[in-house]
Amino acid sequence: MGLPNRIFLIGYMGSGKTSVSKTLSAITGFRCIDMDEEIEKIEGTPIRKIFIKYGEHEFRNKEAELLDLLCNVTSAADVMAGEIIGTQKIPAKAGKYSAFADINEPIIVSCGGGIILDDLNRIILRNQCAVFLEADPELLFRRVNGDTNRPYAYMDIPDENERRMRFLELYKKRASLYREAASVITQTDGKSPETIAKEILYQLNRLNR
Repeated sequence: MGLPNRIFLIGYMGSGKTSVSKTLSAITGFRCIDMDEEIEKIEGTPIRKIFIKYGEHEFRNKEAELLDLLCNVTSAADVMAGEIIGTQKIPAKAGKYSAFADINEPIIVSCGGGIILDDLNRIILRNQCAVFLEADPELLFRRVNGDTNRPYAYMDIPDENERRMRFLELYKKRASLYREAASVITQTDGKSPETIAKEILYQLNRLNR
């Protein structure tokens, strides 16, 4: 059956989603889309500033709208296989993100680290093909420690032990949500983007036989 025409990379900050998505794109020829980068371009401001000025909720709304468009989702019913639920997700196709509606070409999508916080986002991702880049959170912390471009303001905290504690707490809250949304889980510790990309392709080809 080959590869799915939409592959979504999910995982915590520092897990390598951007670099692995670019490597997968180079190997497969699929178009590479980085959701965080696209939101920053369209909104004309860094994600961190969106968090500070408008709050995380506003950013999550933009993120969910973009995901809906990338997956051609028009309502919650689309992703609940006919189950009736109260909340509809209806993206504004004439809005700022309309260029991402009805994409037909194969794509590799690097998702933001918090995309799995929304219940319907997780269902959408699970119904597509999401790959969880799993890594030791201590290693992830060392990668991003002190990077003040990250959305969460606690990265500015002078005390490294407190930064580490908050980072690990957030990872613990999210880990099960990544697994819930994922079709494939790939361990990334100590591996290059090229090695990770090849392992993902091997797993996906086995999954789609």
